[in-house]
Amino acid sequence: MNPLERATETAASHPGVALGYEPAEGHGGDGRLWIAAGGRHVHASGDLQRKRLISVVLNLNPDIGAKLVLLGADVGALGPDERTALRARVAFLPAAGGLLSSLNAWENIVLPLGFHHPGRLRGIASRVYDLVAGFSVEPRELLAKLPEQLTLYEKKLTGYVRILLEGPELLLVENLERGLDTEEGKMARRFPGAYAANCPAGTFVQLEDTAEA
Repeated sequence: MNPLERATETAASHPGVALGYEPAEGHGGDGRLWIAAGGRHVHASGDLQRKRLISVVLNLNPDIGAKLVLLGADVGALGPDERTALRARVAFLPAAGGLLSSLNAWENIVLPLGFHHPGRLRGIASRVYDLVAGFSVEPRELLAKLPEQLTLYEKKLTGYVRILLEGPELLLVENLERGLDTEEGKMARRFPGAYAANCPAGTFVQLEDTAEA
């Protein structure tokens, strides 16, 4: 049985849970989170709490005594290979897009896919163009820009298109509309729908500042 199959088998311990986190004893209820699999969810928290949760999820490193469940699997019960397989099923969109400054938007979108799933690159250009155009941005103009030339909305969109191509089962999005103007915010609010269309069984989780939720 390969690591992915073992991780999927272990997932039976928490069926129906996309993301669960219980802080270590002594932390009280602060930071406790249980999110059912599927659909869109909004979780509001303070800045430090949100950053801690993101770190715990992306690095699979809960504190001693804490409990982390991802896609039904108790992370503490998994071996190294199983954790690697599980982490590949989770994606994160930072508030600023999470782009590499030395790559243009096109390269930021397709290079990760080419590295991890080269077989998916065939015909990828037309799909990228369609996704970008669907969010009211001219594809050729956007894709040629370096991150320093992009607006905040364009950075978020570039990172988001990259994620849609990867098709994660769990997607965490940080402060979806923060820093955007009214029209950009309207377009960003379409992100969950695009994710649902591309990943029907996936779970979309917005991690928002308490003051903005």
